[in-house]
Amino acid sequence: MASASFQKILNNLSNNKNVQSLLQNFQSLSEEIKKREADLKGRFDAQKEEKLELAWQKYQDIVKVLSASESKLEKEVNLTLAKIKKSATALEKNIVVAKKKAIAKKAQLEKTIFKKAAKKATAKGTTKKTTAKSKPAVKAAPAKTTKKTVARKATKKASK
Repeated sequence: MASASFQKILNNLSNNKNVQSLLQNFQSLSEEIKKREADLKGRFDAQKEEKLELAWQKYQDIVKVLSASESKLEKEVNLTLAKIKKSATALEKNIVVAKKKAIAKKAQLEKTIFKKAAKKATAKGTTKKTTAKSKPAVKAAPAKTTKKTVARKATKKASK
């Protein structure tokens, strides 16, 4: 029942000229919207492509700048490392030279100290010679050599 009356109302409305003109206007608006949508979509697609191309170019520029900066940084790091290595080898050479000089100075000081000790020992031995016979003089000489050899061995061990 409701469907028959509904059908009757639809038929009456479709026969009405105002309703038909309204439907034609609606159809023409719908077609115009579809045309404008296609135009806008084409424009948006074109703008989208332009923006994507521009973004890609900016990205490429940034990558170039970064790679150039990276290579410059790497060169600077390599130069700095080379300088550090060069100065380290120079320092090592200076340390070796200073060590040799210190060992030579130590040996020289030991010689002077042993000479002074030997002079004191011979001075004591000469005083004993006058009071004693030749036996104390023989004992004093081996004492000198043993002190020197013992001292030299000790300095060699200390320098190692």
